[in-house]
This record gives sequence, C-alpha cells and structure tokens, in this order.
Amino acid sequence: MKQPLQHILFAAVVLLATACGHSGNVEVKTDGALSDSTTRQIKRIGETDTTRAFRMLDSLYERGEMAEHTYYYTRARVYQGTLDRLLAIDNVRRAYETPYVQQHDTVRAQVLQWMTRIMLPVGNHEACISQAIEGIALARQLDDPIMEADFTMLIGMSYYDMGDKPHAWEKLNEGMEKVRRLAGEIAPPHSGQRSEKVSDGDRTKLAVMALTTATAYANDQNMEQAIASCRTTLAVLDTLHQGNADMLRSQTYAMMGGAFAKLSTIDSADHYASLYWATPYGKQNQGQRLKTYFKFSGKYEEGLRVTEDYLARCSQQADTINRQYISLLHEGEDYNVALGRYQQAYSLSRRASVIADSLNVRDMQQKAMEYAEQFESQEKDHQIALQQRHVVALLTLVVFILVVLAILMFFMRRIRHKNRDLQNVISSLEQKQKLLGRIIPTASAQPQDNDDDDLLEFLKMEQVIDEQKTYLNPAANIDMVMEKAGYNRRTTTRLILTTSLPSDSRRR
Repeated sequence: MKQPLQHILFAAVVLLATACGHSGNVEVKTDGALSDSTTRQIKRIGETDTTRAFRMLDSLYERGEMAEHTYYYTRARVYQGTLDRLLAIDNVRRAYETPYVQQHDTVRAQVLQWMTRIMLPVGNHEACISQAIEGIALARQLDDPIMEADFTMLIGMSYYDMGDKPHAWEKLNEGMEKVRRLAGEIAPPHSGQRSEKVSDGDRTKLAVMALTTATAYANDQNMEQAIASCRTTLAVLDTLHQGNADMLRSQTYAMMGGAFAKLSTIDSADHYASLYWATPYGKQNQGQRLKTYFKFSGKYEEGLRVTEDYLARCSQQADTINRQYISLLHEGEDYNVALGRYQQAYSLSRRASVIADSLNVRDMQQKAMEYAEQFESQEKDHQIALQQRHVVALLTLVVFILVVLAILMFFMRRIRHKNRDLQNVISSLEQKQKLLGRIIPTASAQPQDNDDDDLLEFLKMEQVIDEQKTYLNPAANIDMVMEKAGYNRRTTTRLILTTSLPSDSRRR
C-alpha cells in the first residue's frame, strides 16, 4: 500500500532517534549543553506526566538552575514526546533564537537540523527549505559533510511533499550521491576495515538517509533505485556495532523483500524476507514490515495472518488506536478482497471508517485546544504590549508636564527679576521726586511766579556749569561761564530771576 511520504519520513526520524539511543533528540556535549541527564529525566517524566515535567522545568528555570536555551529545548522535547508538534516547533524555535545557540555554530546547526525535521511532517515546506539552505551553509562552514547531505535530503523531501517531483529528485539524488561517497569512505568495498574516524552516530545518520531515500524511491515505484539505496544502507550498517544496526538492518531487509517482489524476482524477495524474519526486530515485529512483500508475492494468507495478529496486539492497548491502526485495517481489507472474502473485507472497512471519524473529531478538538492556547499566548503578549504602551504614554506625559513646569519656572523667575528691577527704578524715581520736593517748595505764596519749565531749565544749566567748573578759572567772568555752558546773558538772567529761591530753601 502506498503511504504518504511525510509519514515515512517521520518514521525515518524516529528510526534515527532510536538507533542513536536518545528518542530522536540532538545531544550536545558542550558547556551549557542543550541536553543532559536532568533534561533526559524530565523528558522521560513527560512521557507519562507532562504537568509534572513542565512544573519541574519551570522551577529549575525560575531558580536560575537552567539556561534559557536548555529550558525551551527541553520543553520542545516533552511536547514532541506527546506528539504536540506545533508546540514542539514553537519551543525549539525559541531555543534556536536564544543568544547562546546563535553564538555557537555547531549547536545552532544541530538545533536547526532537528527543527527542520520536526517541521517537515507538519507541512511547512517553505520554512523547511529555507532552514535547510541555512543549514547547508553552516554545515560547510563547520566542514560537516554528513550534516550537509542530511540538509540536502530534507530539501528534497520538502519538494516531494509539495508535489514538485523534478526538484525533489534533483535534491534527493544529490543527497544520495553525498551519502554514497561518504559511505565509500567509511566502508571501502571489500576492505574488511572499519574507519574509527567516524562515530556510530554519524554512521547511523548515513544509514537512515540512505534508507529514507530508498523509501522515497519505493513510494515512487522506482524499485531498482530503492534496492540500490538499500544496498548502500547495508554497506554502512555493516560498519556499525551489531546492537545499533539490528533495527535498521531488519527494516532494510523488509524493504528489499518488497522491492524484489514488486519486480517479480521472487527468489531474492524470499531471501531478504527470511533475513528479516531472522533479525530480533523481525521476530518482535512478527512480520508486519513484510506487508509489501506479502502483497506483491501473492502470499495473501500469510499477510492476512500477520495483519490480524498485529491488530489483536494493538487492540489490547488503547493508545495504539490511531492512524496506523486504521492503515492496518485497510491492509486486512485488501488481503480479504484478494482472497475473495468480501464480508470480512467490508467489516474491516466499516471499523476503519468509524475509527477514522472518531479520530477526525479528536484531531479537531486537539487543533482547537492548540489554537486556543496560541490565542491565549498571543492575547497575553498583546496585553503586555498594551501595558508597555500605557507606561510609555504615562512617562511621556510626566516628562511633558515636567518640561512645561520648568519653562514656567524659568519665565516666572525672569518676570520676578524684571519686577524687581522695575521696583528699583520706581523707588529711585520716588526718592528723586522727594528730593526735588524738598528743593523746590510747593508753597502757595508764589505759585504763579515759578514756571516748571524754567525750573527744569535752570537746574539743567546749574548742572552743566557744575560739571564744566569753568568758574574755577581765575580769568573767568559771568559771560565766559554762561557762554561755555551754552547760555546767553539774557536767558541766564531770566532763569535766575524766575527760579530764585528763598534763602531758607537754599540753606536747606
């Protein structure tokens, strides 16, 4: 049965995780590591009790015992364990944006790699391609060809899911060529030697990339290329320690059995099917991976038996009633149709439809909860931003009032100074007026004989004469003094006669 590539790719990522021994998460052994024994313990707790796991995380973070990037990274791991991919993506993106991750290229590349993988099944292909392009540049900068090949294949997978087959196969083939070259360096043909320069983790990554490409070829009905990619997978797996290679090797055998059966090469198909049965994983899986082999080799009875056994085991566990369970029901339906058992086929089809409807409702409820949580988070951010704007507006108003008050105080001070100066002038004028009042009596006895203009002119003349002091010249006479002051004898005589003062006033 043909499966959507996004499900196949997600399964491949899980394979890589299990083979590496850390549940599909990147382990970074550096200062401020993204993952350590504490975060792995929290991840395990989160598999059964997410509330407790998040409570532990929040407590460690609030006490300053966990760095920001580790906090968001571990939250993403817990969400991924509960299959809350949208929340996992949101948290791993926050971890990626932290200063620590951005300042360490190796860590940044690994987090970017994981983020791209978990985003791919969600369907955000444009973001996956953009991130993978950035990842290729980082991988080249770090001189990590294995990571470069992985990012290249992630681009191909994104194009494949988008339906752009030409670009998809261009990138997948490019990535596969890199894998074959690296595999040749790790395990030279017929050398019998194992290079110790490459870790088992990198070998596993290469094997998963080759197996993923083989799955894509098989999904596209290109069985020859699928078999070639499977052979590359086995070549890399031969250099791995046996325990790490068992699961990947068994799945490679199962795929090769199905591919040869599709090509009607039954002997080779039977050979690889028997190799699969002999592996520990094949015995545990009880032949479920051989469904393609059963169909294309015409072994419907055996395939139906394996499917029914697997359905019986899944039915005993409520948490396995999922999309995979529905796929198993449809497989059983196909086998029954091939065997002419239409009533049984209809029964399985009916069960699949009922479960699919219930899962659709559950998925809609889950989506609604996720959207509600996202809306709540956005609303909180909006309220915080609104409060910040209010604070800024209040501060702006306070500053404006203070500036206005400062300006008012400045001008009030200037006005007070001007008033003080004006008061001084008025006081001076009043003193002069009082002095003139003492000098120029205002007695009513001679009000008509004294003219104000003549008095002022006389005082002015007296001041000029006093300033010039011409009268000190022994040769001076009245005519010389008056002429020097600018007055003639006639005017001087008139002013003296009209402004003459009583003797007692002069003495005063």
